[in-house]
Amino acid sequence: MNEAEKLSRLADLARSGVPADVDAAHDAAERARFVEAVSRGAGRAGALGRAGAWLRASPLWSALSGRPRWSFALAGAAALALALVTLWPARPLDYAVEGAPSAAGRYIAATAGEEARLRFTDGTSVALSPGSAMRVVDVDAAGARMLLEDGRASLRVTRRPKARWSVEAGPFAVLVTGTAFDVSWSRGDGTLRVDLHEGSVTVRGPLAPDGLPLRAGQRLVARMREGDVQISSGDAASAADPAPKALPPAGTAAQPGGEKTIGPGGAGDGDAGVVRPEGSRAEGAPASSPTDGPGPAAPAGAAAAPSWAQRVAAGDFRAVLAEAEQRGLGGVLERGSLDDLVALGDAARYTRRGDVAQRTLSATRKRFPGTSQGKAAAFLLGRLIDDGGAPEAAVAWYDTYLAESPGGPFAAEALGRKMVAVERTAGRAAARPIAELYLKRHPRGAHEPVARDLLTP
Repeated sequence: MNEAEKLSRLADLARSGVPADVDAAHDAAERARFVEAVSRGAGRAGALGRAGAWLRASPLWSALSGRPRWSFALAGAAALALALVTLWPARPLDYAVEGAPSAAGRYIAATAGEEARLRFTDGTSVALSPGSAMRVVDVDAAGARMLLEDGRASLRVTRRPKARWSVEAGPFAVLVTGTAFDVSWSRGDGTLRVDLHEGSVTVRGPLAPDGLPLRAGQRLVARMREGDVQISSGDAASAADPAPKALPPAGTAAQPGGEKTIGPGGAGDGDAGVVRPEGSRAEGAPASSPTDGPGPAAPAGAAAAPSWAQRVAAGDFRAVLAEAEQRGLGGVLERGSLDDLVALGDAARYTRRGDVAQRTLSATRKRFPGTSQGKAAAFLLGRLIDDGGAPEAAVAWYDTYLAESPGGPFAAEALGRKMVAVERTAGRAAARPIAELYLKRHPRGAHEPVARDLLTP
């Protein structure tokens, strides 16, 4: 039954209390007025008001109000009709995709040379930069939940009462009602950037579990590897700069130009004792340490060579691998610093050198078992094995990570991946308890649709 048929049915219900001697032509005209009045309503409250106004203004109302038998029947029919209008669920938003002819279902990938755009029926638009990928996870009458898998998106969200939108990127979520902002996510180095142009948003994630509010003109940059979140004013952050600048350590004092850095717990400037999350630099370790003893002294006035961590941050993955192999991979794994092992493992994963990545992660756990990086290596090993086609073996590593770091930054992904792996290897019934736990701990996580599907009878 479409909307017009529903409205006509409501008119029939209201008409059922009217005596049969009402002129048929007049009745048809009043029915049409009723349908038109309610159809113009954008929301339930508007439809209710217009339907009530129609009934009160109708000649039938005044004509029958003095006749007890029919006024009672008319009032009952009117109450029923108005209740049905009020209880009708609002229709979900719809959207169209432009510039991405290969869009499949709710997955939209912009080509390398062209921008893709989503246009929602409430006027909201999302522009995906070339090469970016996004998934529309859920759409309802209030808004949509989208997952930015990689790249950059520019959103212009229409302000509406009770609007609810969110963009998830990695372990972060940007919550918004009506505003204009840009969000970018780099899976390679785990960096999130949010540039807010209008309105306000709240950013939540492992580095800001309670949420960080942003005002118009502010930029937020969160980098998982360093464990830092930086908020800059519009004057301090140059929108033309395509790459975020290196962030100072968590817990440092406010920087010149309105910048401040916040530690993983969301504490303010100067907060002491900040613990970095898994995958960050070694506690108390220098940025880079020699792997095979001290090297030759640098000439006076010469700039120090960039560390492996700096090279990985700059995207120079192959150079790190080449230098490790030149030094001797076995020696690096046995004597290299924790920072170098983390950087080498990242470089190997990003270049799909699974053999080197697995050896490096195993060495990290063996040599530095109590560090945050050693704990994170358990999750990374599980993900590496899982992606390689061995989900059953991956579950053991996910369990190891969750036992060692139940509140770590990879906890949601580890539990979600475990749920999917168990479903693949042991079936839906075995995965349902994990799905329940996932929804309890991470109700808006990236694996939430999968968990709900598993719990559907």
